[in-house]
Amino acid sequence: MKHLLQRRRVDRIDALTALAAADAPGAHDRFLLDHPASGRARVGIGRVAAVVAGGPDRFAEASARAKALLASVESAGDPGPTAAGPALLGGFAFDDRPGDGAWRGFGSADLVLPELLLVNEGEASWLCAISHPRSGDEAATRARLDARIAAWQRRIARGAPAPAPPAGRAHPHRITADRAPLAFCEMVEDGIEAIAAGEFEKVVLARSLSVARPGGFDPLALLRDLRASLPTSATFLVGRRDALFLGATPERLLCREGRTVRTAAIAGTAARGRNPEEDRALARELVESKKEQAEHAAVLRFLRERLAEHAAEIVYPEAPELLPLEGLQHLRTPMAARLDRDASVLELAGALHPTPAICGAPSAAALAFVRAHESLDRGWYSGPIGWTDAGGDGEFWVALRCGLARGETIRLFAGAGIVAGSEPEAELRETRLKLSTLLPRLLDV
Repeated sequence: MKHLLQRRRVDRIDALTALAAADAPGAHDRFLLDHPASGRARVGIGRVAAVVAGGPDRFAEASARAKALLASVESAGDPGPTAAGPALLGGFAFDDRPGDGAWRGFGSADLVLPELLLVNEGEASWLCAISHPRSGDEAATRARLDARIAAWQRRIARGAPAPAPPAGRAHPHRITADRAPLAFCEMVEDGIEAIAAGEFEKVVLARSLSVARPGGFDPLALLRDLRASLPTSATFLVGRRDALFLGATPERLLCREGRTVRTAAIAGTAARGRNPEEDRALARELVESKKEQAEHAAVLRFLRERLAEHAAEIVYPEAPELLPLEGLQHLRTPMAARLDRDASVLELAGALHPTPAICGAPSAAALAFVRAHESLDRGWYSGPIGWTDAGGDGEFWVALRCGLARGETIRLFAGAGIVAGSEPEAELRETRLKLSTLLPRLLDV
């Protein structure tokens, strides 16, 4: 089966404006990944074809199927690099086991070849339209694709619609948690006891809460707010049928560009101060904390060992740096590796997921504990979200600081890393800090 892609290079386009302006009747599939700090973004609308996979080999299967599907796409129009399209957009669930149905529409591995695609790379933008497989006159098909691009471009030029007014007191919110705070603390205590017994070194435990409001929420307004206040994070949205999964994550799992792979160890968390002096004091405590150092070291060691299976040269600084965000700060160690054999971004994502930052160490033992104790279907929370192109390059981020919106309810997720020396109340506070990325914005306060 052959797909045709028509591409047009245009002046720089705002990704959220392009998402809002897309007109694809009946298109349940939507995708956004926007990282202002790098100037890189992807927007996809509709579904021409998809790569799906499941089970423990889902990343390898997805890689092979992605390569075959993207090879079937013939590109024409304005020239551009391989990264300018075609591309598959989507993500993976945290766990390869089926969930409880709360995440219906979000598969274990689901990467979409969209009908409409925006690619932002630096100061350049490309608009693409992709055909469903069909016989007939190729020139006529490309003319129709070009007309779709022109229509999308005109809607983008008109700008995004005005945001809806705040809900106000007439729309009260209802908040419910998946478990009581005391129950979460008890689960943390169980994790601490398992660490003391030598079952594993670290485990990450998550909780969720749901926010409901008559009339629901404005996802684009929420994403604009997140992008403006968290410019170093990547805002994302994945739409499947009647649900939207969205958020702003600070953690990139990896980026592959040719033989170069970039990732970062992000683990160790503290609050931000109310003034510069308090902020510096909290940062100093974070850097000097033995508990936070141990949590960070577990992630760094894991990434180094997994990358060493594919790369002979791995470069990273001796000491972590601070990653300041709104409301909290992390320890971060950037890493760069030079591949010594060919491996696609999907294969590499499979080698790195799940990292100790979102599961624990060793991974198998920590995952078994999570499955037995968390009583939470994480779905795509803490799974990889991103894209891959025909050359096997691409970028995936860990889906954190996020929520699953369906109808009038949005379900938020947050986790905390448990190591020797952890204190249940402190880990509960950490989840509250992370939930505060989205929660206040949903409450209109």
